[in-house]
Amino acid sequence: MTQYEMFKNALWVQASHDCVSPTFRGTFRTRKGETAQITVCGLGFFALYINGEPVTEDRFVPANSHYHPYADCFCAREFGEEMACRIYCMQYDLTPYLADGENVLTAEVGPGWYFRYGSCKLCYRIRFADRDVVSDLSLRWREGPLDEFALTHGEKFDYTKYNYNDGFMMPDYDAGGWKCVSQAETPDSRFFVQDCPADRVIRTIVPQKIAESADTVFYDLGENVTGWPVVHCAQRREITVAAGEVFDPETVSLPEKWAHRQVTSYKCDGTEREYHPQFTWTAGRYYAVSRGAEFVRFEVIHADTPHRSAFSCSDETLNWLYDAYIRTQLCNMHAGIPSDCPHLERRGYTGDGQLTCETAMLTLSCREFYRKWMRDISDCQDRKSGHVQYTAPYVQSGGGPGGWGCAIVEVPYVYYRTYGDPEPLYLYFPQMLRYFDYLNAHSEKDLVVSDQPGQWCLGEWCTPGKKTLDLDIPNPFVNNYFFVKSLDRAMEIARVIGEQSHIPALQAMRQRKADALVQNYFDPETGDFAGDRHGANAFAADIGLGDERTVRRLAEHVDDLQGVNVGIFGIDIVPRVLFERGYAAQALRMLTFQKQPSFGYMKACGATTLWEEWDDPRSMSHPMYGAPIRYLFYYILGIRQTADACGYKKIVIDPADLPQISFARGQIETANGVIAVEIDRKNGTLTVQIPQGVEAAYKNKPLCAGENRIKL
Repeated sequence: MTQYEMFKNALWVQASHDCVSPTFRGTFRTRKGETAQITVCGLGFFALYINGEPVTEDRFVPANSHYHPYADCFCAREFGEEMACRIYCMQYDLTPYLADGENVLTAEVGPGWYFRYGSCKLCYRIRFADRDVVSDLSLRWREGPLDEFALTHGEKFDYTKYNYNDGFMMPDYDAGGWKCVSQAETPDSRFFVQDCPADRVIRTIVPQKIAESADTVFYDLGENVTGWPVVHCAQRREITVAAGEVFDPETVSLPEKWAHRQVTSYKCDGTEREYHPQFTWTAGRYYAVSRGAEFVRFEVIHADTPHRSAFSCSDETLNWLYDAYIRTQLCNMHAGIPSDCPHLERRGYTGDGQLTCETAMLTLSCREFYRKWMRDISDCQDRKSGHVQYTAPYVQSGGGPGGWGCAIVEVPYVYYRTYGDPEPLYLYFPQMLRYFDYLNAHSEKDLVVSDQPGQWCLGEWCTPGKKTLDLDIPNPFVNNYFFVKSLDRAMEIARVIGEQSHIPALQAMRQRKADALVQNYFDPETGDFAGDRHGANAFAADIGLGDERTVRRLAEHVDDLQGVNVGIFGIDIVPRVLFERGYAAQALRMLTFQKQPSFGYMKACGATTLWEEWDDPRSMSHPMYGAPIRYLFYYILGIRQTADACGYKKIVIDPADLPQISFARGQIETANGVIAVEIDRKNGTLTVQIPQGVEAAYKNKPLCAGENRIKL
């Protein structure tokens, strides 16, 4: 929509001088029995009240996006790239909050993700049956208690500047001392009503006191989470609340390396009240709170994307892996983007996001969440060259052309396969083809060898051990793998959406790219690709390259390992190829190694979320290693779609032969209902629950709707 279509004659308003977080106030009159709906946007994040009552439980709205062009946008300045823009607006029913007579609208606005684009601003339109009330120059504003803001580091509040409980949100308040607003420039963008789930307080945790120092009390939440520490203070004093992922009992401190400079501070005015952050979240397990304040509770906040799965089995490492992934993924779902980490960067990396999207869609209720993120990927593709950014929404970051940029193909494809909705395939197919043009333009002898000048051109990422070029899996090998994989996806997509005319050219391109991999990396004496460094044989086999030795040697190499030897892409590809080619024991071994580096080692260290690095993690809440968690369902439980199916309308139940897993049970929720499997190898039984409308088979024998009990 245009500005006028969304807001009619409303003006964008802002503080009349620099202010970190302005509070806006406007009045309007209503008659008894009137109904009203508001369309509102506060950039970056806002909280809205009518007559002192919050109109929503939403947090960190509107969703993060590439709001509009801005002067210092790196990719535009350096490469002349052009991206699409959009701003999300919220709509709420105001009827329950209206009073007969005068009403007060109050909006507190903070920088949020908008800090790169400009100062905070507000626009709204209240629709009554017979009139509109809109934001205009009659609004007043004053500074809020937030004095300093850094999205990733924390906030500083000063509640002593004025009496925050002076009733400013109520109609009988005298706002004569408030300042006049200034008109803000209307953003050059498109406007949409937000349709993805907002962040909310999902649950609360009671913190446990674990240590004290002279001026600080330390608490343990028992798990690594994101949200707000809520503290109580009745004194006029300054207090700080610091977050960290690690507590050091010897120094009685939160080590700086894993605290990530997350500190919230408050100048308390002596009024008895609770304090918490406002326009950002904190991430960690441990909290350090100044004496004089009581840590009352921790409110866990993330996108409202409920569980749609369950898993448990006889192997505790796999149980931990499922739980840790779910927690990590939820910690990284804020403001409409799947992030790399919830503290240091908080960016929607296309690499991390495409890796984990299938597992997230399988295990969580996040259809609208990823529909929104696909728009971000689309918006941030350069309209000139076809380049797909490393992050969506765009923030200058590092990445690569394959494992990152190919998200323009992978995420819509996975969305279609998971939900049975082909709309994204129609929408983004032209952009997929445009990205293939970009990859070709950055290839030499049919190998992808470069990205934008001066930018990263990664292949694999975060392999364990010392990084040396001659021992790493080659970057062009990895990037061509993703190119070939995406071409395969694109040909399947073309068939689904009736664009078969593109298939011959895509097939010819695929053949050239695959041939280049064989010519440059295949060893005919061993059957290995790139020496099978970091699981290279699995990359090749996954796109149909190699011979009978390629996967066999991959499995032999896994047998020789004591810990994981792959990066973020390999930990996804290697187990899948091993499961698919009859090497289930080796695939299970990859997921359950106990020595460092491994998931088992993370578990042994007491981790409750997945780490960023196998060896020496900087962040302890990174979902990028979490892609293979879906194999707990696909191969341990054996719930898989057939190759020609989508939306889980047609499945096979085919658990891998793993005698070491004595029992396993779990379920996923599909559009038709819950598919559940329970395997009891001690008693030799397999119990399968199939919902109506799902065609299912076990060993080519049809299963009926309802419960099926099978003798193994």
